[in-house]
Amino acid sequence: MNISPQITMVSKYFYPEPCSTGQLLMELGLELQRRGCKVNVITGQASLVGHKKLPSRGNHEGIEIKRVWCTSLNNNKIQGKAINRVTFTTLVFLHLLLKKNPPLFVTSDPPFLCWIGMVLKKLRNRKFIYLLYDVHPDASVKLGYLKSRSLVRKIWDQINKLVYKEADFIIVPGDCVKKTIERQFGNISHKMIVIHNWADGSFIKPINKNNNWFCKKYGLNDKFVVMYSGNIGRYHDLETVILVAEKLKHLEDIKFVFIGEGDKKAKIMQMAQDLRLKNILFLPFQPRKYLPYSLTCGDVSIVTLEKGLEGLSVPCKIYTALAAGQAVWGLIGNGSEVAEIIKKYKCGFRIDQGDVNSAVRNLVKLYSDKELLATTKKNARKCFEKNFDKSLAIEKYLEIIKKVQ
Repeated sequence: MNISPQITMVSKYFYPEPCSTGQLLMELGLELQRRGCKVNVITGQASLVGHKKLPSRGNHEGIEIKRVWCTSLNNNKIQGKAINRVTFTTLVFLHLLLKKNPPLFVTSDPPFLCWIGMVLKKLRNRKFIYLLYDVHPDASVKLGYLKSRSLVRKIWDQINKLVYKEADFIIVPGDCVKKTIERQFGNISHKMIVIHNWADGSFIKPINKNNNWFCKKYGLNDKFVVMYSGNIGRYHDLETVILVAEKLKHLEDIKFVFIGEGDKKAKIMQMAQDLRLKNILFLPFQPRKYLPYSLTCGDVSIVTLEKGLEGLSVPCKIYTALAAGQAVWGLIGNGSEVAEIIKKYKCGFRIDQGDVNSAVRNLVKLYSDKELLATTKKNARKCFEKNFDKSLAIEKYLEIIKKVQ
């Protein structure tokens, strides 16, 4: 008799969060369930969307959801975010310690959540898959939260060694992240799998601006739109974008659109105000049902990381940008996953963080050459369909989950 595979996902963010982690895990859970896998989720309260407190137990299209309490301090403050993460991780551990759950599927958000998988593997011999989105403590060091030679960093590295040793599989979002882990912790390629993140190509697909109500609502039909949509956080070099907008303010039919929330939003809004820029539109996170329209109202989509984070993270925005058929502005270091995609498929341009003049030249080139813009956008969608549609990733996840039953 065939027994259906089961998995318990553990992540701070899940439905109805609008952030990429919440969206991707929701889609993954639903698709796994449609393929016969029993999925339940342990997550936190919906902290990013202004929702009222949700019930501690719920169900989303058949996925059983347990919401664990944690502190809800200001996530835009480092101390507040740290306390929120620690309380969430602690209470998730206590919850799982008392349960005989199926194999665990643990994400790196918050970054020490993976320690739960390692401890329960040792205590209960419970198998676990580690979905590593961001490499910590390295990213924390690059962002200035930790000193590179600090005791905390050394202890964290030692714990990571145990996590990588105990994990049954480690899923990473790109070859650049895989190389970083192997460079630090040796060859663990027998258990490390590269599965790119994705977008749903049937949900997000190019729409002509004249048929897009979102464009009409915000007066973008006749504009050359440069868009950033997603978390406006510390990982992203968005200051450069504001400076580029300042250089192009004389071109009245170029509009910069920021959609989302996050740690840096107040800062870049203040920059735009100080520079008296009228060519920038700031909007909040959009409901999921609006994404097919909001994501396709642009011509160029910004995909960025702060300098030094290459190899430590892969921005999820690259996949929705490609699905929407947008030319990609990679504001990111050379050798990153995004840079390789842009170069291989000729779907945009890449510049180093802070290189305002190169960004201006490349944007003006696309703005001035409609044929080049059209070709670049077509290349983006072709790249997506070949490599990053949702179905391609889901089958790989299901195969791994079956191996830990």
